Amino acid sequence: MYKNLILLILFVLLLSAAVWFGSLPGRAQQSPPPDASWTPTTPVKTGEFRGISLQLDAPHLDHPYETFISEIARTGANTINLVVHGYQENVKSTSIFLDNRKVPSDEHLERLIRFARKKKLRVMLMPVVLLARRSGSDWRGKIAPDDWDQWWEDYTQFILRYANLAGRSGVEVFSVGSELISTETHTARWKELIAKVRQAFPGRLTYSANWDHYEAPKFWSDLDIVGMTTYFTLAKGTEPKLQEMLDSWGNIKGDILRWQKTVNRPILFTEVGWPNQVTAAEFPWNYYASPNKPDPQQQADCFESFFRTWSREQAVAGFLVWEWRNFPDQPTDPQTDTSYRPVGKPAMRVVQKYLLAPDAFAETQPAPAGQPVSLSR
Repeated sequence: MYKNLILLILFVLLLSAAVWFGSLPGRAQQSPPPDASWTPTTPVKTGEFRGISLQLDAPHLDHPYETFISEIARTGANTINLVVHGYQENVKSTSIFLDNRKVPSDEHLERLIRFARKKKLRVMLMPVVLLARRSGSDWRGKIAPDDWDQWWEDYTQFILRYANLAGRSGVEVFSVGSELISTETHTARWKELIAKVRQAFPGRLTYSANWDHYEAPKFWSDLDIVGMTTYFTLAKGTEPKLQEMLDSWGNIKGDILRWQKTVNRPILFTEVGWPNQVTAAEFPWNYYASPNKPDPQQQADCFESFFRTWSREQAVAGFLVWEWRNFPDQPTDPQTDTSYRPVGKPAMRVVQKYLLAPDAFAETQPAPAGQPVSLSR
């Protein structure tokens, strides 16, 4: 009897010690990773999201964002991607901050989301980190903070701020990050962040990977949708043919689809865009390559080659065109505006063709005659 009592006391002491040890600072038990088989209540459909991105770069309540959202709704898009920015001083910084001169307040953003939904648009919210001060070729894909722990703490707060806002505003898709190449090996950190976002946001989650880096993240199974940009080189030189671009896309598509089967998640092309420049097909990511040499036909052909390749692919959840105008005085003339904005250019006719008739895939037909959606002045 005494022997059994002693054994029972030893067991209780050992159990208490284990609980106490686990509660020590730095010994907190880690939550199990999300179930890799997790799926949203409503499965993602092929071509479900056909949209255009709008960067929110001004804080003023009278900034005409409602005008731009209305213009996007008139294109035939069913989705709008609202992009908000956080900043870190440079690639070595550990702090991420909001610049009140460049970002709408939370209340303003919620109002814009409600307005977009009234316009029958699905809404994706994509918080993006930018560098306040760039040096040379620095960009967010190269960040290397002096203290990764502090950076992740700040980044988590930044993302959770907008995840909570998205959750209470009825946003359909939320992006947990964009093109943060140097962080993508931090798999445990990403999984922990995604698990926290799940608690704040009930909709679909994605991450926007760089076009040449979509295989690197090892946390796709924790997300609902694979996001990736489309800045692949499609042809060399300044006078590429449409067929060259189609041939390039054929090879690219094969690689992407073979890989996509290994992660078993639908693909959302998060930045579908080419600058109106003679180097668009060769250097689509570099809008500084030929800023004084517009080529509206090449820009239009780049869009045409993308849509012909991907518009009816079962593995694709959709696409988001990069990007709409976000200031009233931005140029749109195809002979002078060499930005990514397709509005006011031949490229917009191509985009609208696939927005308005996403199931009527025109194999070799030219874009229909007519002008792109008129702009409100």
